[in-house]
Amino acid sequence: MVGYLTQLMEDGEFDKCLRLSEQMLLRGGMTLAEMAQVNFVICRCRLGLKDSYGAINSGLLAVKLARDVKEWDIMGRTLLNLGTAYVATRQYPLALQHLYSYLEHVHLYTTAQRFEGAVWRTIGVAHQRNLESPQAIDALHKAIKWFTKNDADHSAFSCLHDLIHTYLYLNESKQKLPLDPVPSLLEQEKQFVHKYPEDPSIQGTYNYDRAAYYLRLKRYARAMVCAMKTLDVSKGDHQLSSNAHMVLYECCRDLGDAKQAMGYALAARVEAIQGRHYDLEFLAATAMTELIRRTGTEAIRELDIEYQAMGVDISKYVPATILRRYN
Repeated sequence: MVGYLTQLMEDGEFDKCLRLSEQMLLRGGMTLAEMAQVNFVICRCRLGLKDSYGAINSGLLAVKLARDVKEWDIMGRTLLNLGTAYVATRQYPLALQHLYSYLEHVHLYTTAQRFEGAVWRTIGVAHQRNLESPQAIDALHKAIKWFTKNDADHSAFSCLHDLIHTYLYLNESKQKLPLDPVPSLLEQEKQFVHKYPEDPSIQGTYNYDRAAYYLRLKRYARAMVCAMKTLDVSKGDHQLSSNAHMVLYECCRDLGDAKQAMGYALAARVEAIQGRHYDLEFLAATAMTELIRRTGTEAIRELDIEYQAMGVDISKYVPATILRRYN
């Protein structure tokens, strides 16, 4: 039964897997090793369902049980998922604690060794979010090296994306990290674009990264063209679409077009909600509220009238703070 649960997890059947796993725990009668595996499965399923907070308790229990019975591969995989959950909940020191613990035990793993690149990548993201630029850049370069060595092109490409946004993110912070390396990183991404011309994820991400870079340079026309290209190829990718809409929002906001900016922020929030990306939903809602604060309610009023004429009720996608001000 535990093997069946693991297969469901690997196949992405998270709802069904989670339900059966919790039923197994209630019935009891399992060995400690089986309990460790089931708790790992629950942790992974909750992450897959965007329930990062819910993943943490199961992950902690899985690590403890796996360590007690020396199930090192279960422990290693769970440490990666725990680190991911802590990053998603913005608990970066705890994320790094568990991710570095994975590396400390890497010599004990058999199958879990194949996650080393993913661990370095997540370490890089955690350091980036914690504004620790040297550590972030070093970890992401290690991840790229590991993925390249193991012929994992898509993962190496994802790390290039993370590295670009590390420079963009930290350029905006108090550290003011220079953007000089970004053009070279975009050229490296372009090699994957040529290698995988039919891959919408690579095509969309590359254009989004270009859009984000041009936005930082205040080259708004180029940024908007690249963001539109992202939307053309990223249909169904709610995270990428939400990010592209936010670039368009920032461009229109800076250019003084409040109505267009509000429309793009609203679209970003819709995409984030549909994809259960609640961190992006929060950013879009904050952007809408900030725009109202700066420019008044006219933009959302005009947008509401347009959507009502098309028979669309936007109220369920508008933050409560805006509705209070609008009404």
